[in-house]
Amino acid sequence: MPMRLLQYGLIIVPSVLYILTLPMEREDVYTLYIIIAIGLAVCKDFARSSTSRMLLLLVEMLWNCWLIVLYGPFMLFLSLSVLYVYMYKLGGNLRWLMLGAQLLISNVALHWHYAAPSELPPWFNVSLTISGTPFTEETTGRIVGNLFLLIMAALSWQGAKTANSRGQLEQVYDEIRSKHYELQEARAQLLQFTKQLEGLAQAEERTRISRQLHDDIGHRLIRTKMMSEAALLTLPTNTEQGTVMVRQIRDQLAASMDDMRTTLHKLRSDSYLSDAYALDRLLEELGRETGVKTNYKVHGHSQALYPSIQIVLYKNAKEALTNALKHGNATMISIQLAFGEREVCMTVTNDGQIHSRPTKGSMKEHDGESHTDRSAKAESAKHGMGHEGMRMRAHSVGGTLEIQSDYPYTVITRLPITKQTDMI
Repeated sequence: MPMRLLQYGLIIVPSVLYILTLPMEREDVYTLYIIIAIGLAVCKDFARSSTSRMLLLLVEMLWNCWLIVLYGPFMLFLSLSVLYVYMYKLGGNLRWLMLGAQLLISNVALHWHYAAPSELPPWFNVSLTISGTPFTEETTGRIVGNLFLLIMAALSWQGAKTANSRGQLEQVYDEIRSKHYELQEARAQLLQFTKQLEGLAQAEERTRISRQLHDDIGHRLIRTKMMSEAALLTLPTNTEQGTVMVRQIRDQLAASMDDMRTTLHKLRSDSYLSDAYALDRLLEELGRETGVKTNYKVHGHSQALYPSIQIVLYKNAKEALTNALKHGNATMISIQLAFGEREVCMTVTNDGQIHSRPTKGSMKEHDGESHTDRSAKAESAKHGMGHEGMRMRAHSVGGTLEIQSDYPYTVITRLPITKQTDMI
């Protein structure tokens, strides 16, 4: 719409300005000519085929040149309407061919205008000739007219380039926005599809776990119950056979526990225990909070441990670290975790002060004993209670605890590793 307004404005505004200079008797014919020029511009805009639009463009150009013949160079302003249209709408060499044709026809029209005995408007009829210069009024009109058309053509061409660049940018922006919407829609569909797959996978996993609980663990528990009832009847009469049955019951229960652990491990996130009972993270937090130097090493082939083993190792390590800081004032603590064929060994070493456990003779107090000695014995008693708690935790899973009081102070926790093949 702005392009049409500019096109029609370049016809109407100069025409209205020029009619103010005409005498009354010539206004009616001039008005008819201007109406014809506007009609050609309107018909050109509403033409359907490109051929008819091009023909109307040429007719409008010829009509504007006829107005130049009749009314002089001022009608070049009306020619800007045609120039503006083909510079914006035509591409390639066609626009330059149209410009050349318009320059040629305009020069012919100017020649006819100055050759005819017609008068220019008083305000336009200014003598540009200087005494001694060869320029005539016709030559001056042609030079000014050609420069005017060339300058306006250059400006229109630059404006067309800017408009095309802007149009291309808008087109690219629209394509990017369309692709963005498509990506958003595809992402939503992918998320929905992922949720559906996740739901199907969860349903399938629940069905499998339910079948496993029913077929494996459930049947094994029923068999264990029947074997325990048989063992109760057999033990009073045949102790040896009853003992064999009790061992079989134990093996069945151990296998059921192993299956239950496996099932719970699949239901639980893989990183839950490793994050909650990670020894390296425990050392890292301790070093960050206290400034103590820490070291963590793993020897052997690392393998997955049962949750009970992980918890015992973590709690014993935490107790050993607490004792090293609280009772030994350690500045360097290290944890080494060694995996073997049948056991895992955790060694906690620190460079703190050595605290020996209280002996029976040292438990007797004398009346003259100082407050400092009683405090030291109380700390030693607490230290012994911590060691006893670590030893009980290790024994609960079939492991052992060893304390080396020589420098450096070392606490060794050995726990058995039970493989699934050993439970069958």
